[in-house]
Parts: sequence; structure tokens; C-alpha cells
Amino acid sequence: MLTRTLLRSSSASVMAVLLAAFVGLLLNDTLTGFVTHGYGPSALGKASMALPFAAAACAGSAAWEAARLRRGRVLDQAPVRGPLAIALPVLAPVWLMGVVGLAIALAISASAVGAVPPVSHLGMAAALGLLLAATTLAGYVLGSLLPGLAAAPVALLVGFFCTAFPASWESAWPRQLVAGGFSSCCSVGSVIDPRAVWAAVLFAGGVCAAALILIHHRSARQAALALVLLAAGTGGAVALAKPLGYEPVIARDTSDLVCDAKGKPRICLWPEVTGDAAIIQQTRTYATRMAGAGLPVPLTLTQNRRAAPTTDTAVFGINENPRGDDIAANLASTTLPPLPACARATGKFPAYPARAPLMAWIIAIATQTPPNPGRTTPQETALVRQILDQPRQTQLAWYEANRQALTTCDQPPHLDVPGGAR
Repeated sequence: MLTRTLLRSSSASVMAVLLAAFVGLLLNDTLTGFVTHGYGPSALGKASMALPFAAAACAGSAAWEAARLRRGRVLDQAPVRGPLAIALPVLAPVWLMGVVGLAIALAISASAVGAVPPVSHLGMAAALGLLLAATTLAGYVLGSLLPGLAAAPVALLVGFFCTAFPASWESAWPRQLVAGGFSSCCSVGSVIDPRAVWAAVLFAGGVCAAALILIHHRSARQAALALVLLAAGTGGAVALAKPLGYEPVIARDTSDLVCDAKGKPRICLWPEVTGDAAIIQQTRTYATRMAGAGLPVPLTLTQNRRAAPTTDTAVFGINENPRGDDIAANLASTTLPPLPACARATGKFPAYPARAPLMAWIIAIATQTPPNPGRTTPQETALVRQILDQPRQTQLAWYEANRQALTTCDQPPHLDVPGGAR
């Protein structure tokens, strides 16, 4: 069959227009919301959210083609070509239709991110393409078994259910089989876990292999072989997916960090953040004010999440486009102790109410502005303003008493304002 004839007669030609319109118009806000600006992997992660719709379109269209071939009794007429040689050319436009839908989604998300996916994350694209192939082949098998009128709608619903619904299940591993965790990729300090990519590849590969065998020849022996291949692919995928959790990402390689040591503290940021020199300047301005007020400031601030917090190094958890208050809040958090292990074990942490006032007090010192009521309750805001009216040594003593209480699980907060007020 000529290519132009194949494309003109394929249901995928009509479905492609509908899928493109759906992705471009109805999924636009989903694909562009909460992206990591300037970070290419985030574009692929967001584009993967169009997979359930593209997969459903592929399954439905493939089932329609299978029903049409069966209705025309093409395979019953002793053709020179085998069943696979007949099916694959018919399914090629169907798969390409799904790829075009994902490509449109990627173009939309990449435009919002302002960057294209790096080569290191193209395995995600390959896994998505293989999942589209799996739903296309499985839809064809389903369409060859179901009654003609029911084939396409049933396959469409099954394709959507199998790729969209696992993300809402309580167990985390089913979503990894259908790339449901790709949408968690990626904040500026993380990359996709390769195990998530391989889990999707193994599962999709098992489905593809089983479907190809059933299309080629349908017998009890072939069905058993298809079941073995499907079980092998699924078993390997589950083994990889189970340890991943809900968000299959890992920390980014620290060699990508860009460090600025032209002042104090030394600041190490990801390249997507270092493009704005004002961030580094503002961070150092806040750090200087904190140090001048007697607060401890680490020698190095880094966005590396894997860095072990010490007196010299602190993790600086800003995003790719922070505001002044965000920088001050993250600087403030470096001066406060983490949640003690005893609080996690016992659920008792009486000093916790002191954390918000301490944060607000440190932010006020760093920014030299009154405490922001949006970050604290009116009572906490009033308390911080009273503390700021006290002599500097009195303020530091209040800070140190509460900081020390936050390291324990048996000390109450010290929220009394010197002089008797509360």
C-alpha cells in the first residue's frame, strides 16, 4: 500500500488532529504549570503528563484498525504477507500519531521552561515512545478479539485507565511501570532515577513482545510464550520500581554546581540559578547583616542536597527564581537545628512553637524590615516585634535559649519577652 494511501485511510489521521487540539488547548495549563524554569529535564517531566491521552488514542485507533481488517476478512484470504507484515504498516501511523501528540506536549512545556531536554534525559523520551508502542500493539490485539463496534471505545478506555489511574493508587510502584512518576522530574537539584526509566522500558518491552507474538500467530503455545514474556518484563519492572517511592528522582551530580568565592560566604548554586548575579549579592547582604547581629553564618552555602550540614557548610534550598523573602527564609533555616530524632520517634516536640517566631526574627534582621504577617500568626508577629525592640544581647539570649530547646524533646519554648510580657 502506498504511504499516502495508508495515511489517508488510517483512523490515526483523524485522531491526530483531535489529539493535537486536545493537548494544545486543554492540557496547556497542566503542561506549563509548576515547571522549573531554565532546567531542561523539567520539560520532559511535564510533557509525560500527556501520555495517558496519547496512549488512549493509540489504543483506540489500533483497535479500530484491527476491527477493520477483520471486517474485511483480510487475514482470511491467504495473503502473501504474514499477519505481522500486514499489521505493522497499518499500526505505524497510529504510533506516529501518539508520538506527535507527545511532541506537541514537549514543545509546549519546553517553551514554558525555556530549555530543551538534555541528552542525559532522552531515555525518558525513549521510554514514553515504547509505552506508546505497547498500547498500540495491545490495542490491536484487543481490537482483533472484541466485536467491531466495541473494539475502539473499549480499547480507548482500557488504554487510558492503564496509563492514568496507577498514579492515583496508594502503592507507588504501579505508577513507575507506566512512567507515572516522570511528572515528578525535575526540580533544579534533581534528575530522573535511571531505575524509573528502565522499569517503564521493561514493562513496555514485555507488553510489546507478548503482543507481537499474539499478532503473528495465535495458538495455545504462542499464548503461553506471550504470557511468559509479559510476566518476565513485568517482574523485572516491578523489581526496579518497588524501591523508588512516589517521586523517582535522585540528587543531581555535584560537578554541575557553580561556586562563587569572591566574597563571604562561598555560594555554590546550580547553573540555572547562577545566571542572576543579584541572587548572590542579595544572599551575601543578608548573611552580612546576620553575622553583624551575632548570628552564626556558615562559610559555604550550597544547593547540593547531599551535602552533610556542618558548622562550615549548609544546604541552601532556594529555587531557580527566588524572591528576597525566600532567600532570607532559607538563610534563617541554616541557623536553626533540624527536627531531632527523638521527636520523630516519640511524636513529642514541645519546643516546636518557637520555630516560627525564631524564623521571623532572623528574617527581619536579614531584610531589615518588620516581620511579615503572612508567615506568622498575629500573636507571633507581635512577639517578634517586641523582641526586636530589646537590646541586641537580650535578643541573642532569647534566640539561643529557643535554639537550644529545639534540639531536645523535653524543653519547652522560651517565648517570654524580657520584661515579663508574653
